Amino acid sequence: MMEEEFSEKLAEKVTEQKTQEEQYRTQIAALEKELSRVRKELEEQKKEQMNVASALMEAVRYKDELQQEAQAKMQEERAEWEKKLEEGAKELNQYHKQIAKVREMVCGMLQSMDAQSEEVEMQIRTVKSACPRHNMTLFERNPTEEA
Repeated sequence: MMEEEFSEKLAEKVTEQKTQEEQYRTQIAALEKELSRVRKELEEQKKEQMNVASALMEAVRYKDELQQEAQAKMQEERAEWEKKLEEGAKELNQYHKQIAKVREMVCGMLQSMDAQSEEVEMQIRTVKSACPRHNMTLFERNPTEEA
């Protein structure tokens, strides 16, 4: 009897162990399936993170490129503006010089004309003082002849 009890107990234990083993295998299979799902999810998240990081790096590169282009354009426009400003200043200087020459020329002409008119005025005075009034009667008009 003891052997039978022992055999039954042993058979029970074996059956229990097989049941437990089956449960463990089922749990292991479920855990492996969950592990596989989590790994897949992790890989997808890593891919997303890589895509996000790549997009951020591309955005930063594009921003830097735009800044460089804007700065180059600004420098180019500034150089062009400074060149036009310098050309304008040169043109104004030329006008200033031309105006100074014209003023000098006009002043010279006025002085020359003033000197000539003084000379002519003196000649007229000389002629007037040299000629007596009565000798000029030949050049005067007779009031009766006008009528």
